[in-house]
Amino acid sequence: MTLDEAVAAVEATLGSADLRVDRRRAREDASSFLLVVLDTSGGRSAGPIANGPRLVDKASGEVIRLTVPDAVARAERMAPAQS
Repeated sequence: MTLDEAVAAVEATLGSADLRVDRRRAREDASSFLLVVLDTSGGRSAGPIANGPRLVDKASGEVIRLTVPDAVARAERMAPAQS
């Protein structure tokens, strides 16, 4: 799986036009990509927004939402993703 494929997998799970994947912050290791979903609504969105970190399994393409502490711990062990 490439970074582009991982971004597409995350984007397929997003239900709002106000969410986008921040490729600049992407990290990776041998088994997964760590991506950050940002809320670009500027606080104008009604209701909760599903922003935050996502882990994408390189083998299966499964997207998992992480808590921020879990994402920070993983990011420390991962290299910047090559685009």
